Amino acid sequence: MGGLIQFQIQICSEKTDARSQSASGGGKALACCASTFEWRGITIKDVLKNPNFPVSSNVQPSPGWKQLQWYHDRLTYHGFLTLSFYHPQQDAEGRTYHVATKSGQVANRIITVGDQVRARRIAKSFDGGKPIFEFCSQRNFLTLTGTFESVPITIVSIGMGFSLVDFFVRECRAVVEGEMIIVRLGSCGSLQPEYGIGTVVVPFSSFGILRNYDYFHHDTDEKDKTSGAIEPYIITKPLDCDKEVHDALLKALKDSVPEAEASLFGGKKAQAAGNVVNASADSFYSSQGRQDPTFVDENSNLIETVRERRPGTATLEMETFLINHLAESANAAAGSNDGKKIRTGAVQMIFANRTTSDFITPDECEKLELWAGKSVLQALASINIPKEPPAVIPFRLVRK
Repeated sequence: MGGLIQFQIQICSEKTDARSQSASGGGKALACCASTFEWRGITIKDVLKNPNFPVSSNVQPSPGWKQLQWYHDRLTYHGFLTLSFYHPQQDAEGRTYHVATKSGQVANRIITVGDQVRARRIAKSFDGGKPIFEFCSQRNFLTLTGTFESVPITIVSIGMGFSLVDFFVRECRAVVEGEMIIVRLGSCGSLQPEYGIGTVVVPFSSFGILRNYDYFHHDTDEKDKTSGAIEPYIITKPLDCDKEVHDALLKALKDSVPEAEASLFGGKKAQAAGNVVNASADSFYSSQGRQDPTFVDENSNLIETVRERRPGTATLEMETFLINHLAESANAAAGSNDGKKIRTGAVQMIFANRTTSDFITPDECEKLELWAGKSVLQALASINIPKEPPAVIPFRLVRK
């Protein structure tokens, strides 16, 4: 759910000043200061730079505390201009509706996992062995914020799938000032025999596999289906993660590979692999080629199609592609404003091999999660965020 924010601005004659006459943000007051005019981090300048805004404008803040003055090169008339756009809705305390965190509770470096047990297991590696801030929303988004080697890091457990990724990325972006780094740490299936149980993969690129709902619509012509004019699944173009993040993750994993144990992974040493291709499906069942006779899924050859169109695809899971996509979308909206950009990476623990049918044991799972979790913390702590806002240093974290 989004909140409609409106700026109503009086436009004056050519080269004269135009001052904001009124503004509303869903009943919230707008904050003004000497250098900007904003509501929850979004300024009028941001809106005017949006390519959908019809007039090219040169916005220059005035020295006033409660007014904004700027000049329009092309506007030569009187009138009012209303700018409207949506921003993730927040309650009276500034919490987002679903993740339910507010400014100061989420760090610029974030690990997202699907499992609350995994989140708490990783948080044991925080300084002091526990988070500084902990909150589980009514929607079961668990947020744990602490420090690792004195660097603030947040772990958010979101569950599985594209829709929950969308809630998580957008609502964390809404409450975090400055550049963000998001790393997905989760389980995956392997599509390559050489990547067996005990392998942790760091993909460099990811593409999506999406169910094409129109194919299954009762009005879709059977001729279109048999001719290939419409296909049951859409395979997207791949999107890359951030290279610095990828390289830091892979290095941290390789520097700390656990010793072999006779009872784990068949007595073999765990391994880390990077620079591979990942596929993210929009469901666990149909879009991953799992057969279910109680539904019409048309997916009996889906995995073969994926291998043919995206040779070398190593892993299959449900989140990485959309995180990369939303980061690309946010970065396009940010333009040259690096302070609003998102960088991404992923670490995927192979729990099942789709070629050999091997599956992980609970003890092996714990071993991989502890190794991979601490490695991701180490990697994130090593990456510099330029002009990182001070609001996330430990003593400023909001505890309630």
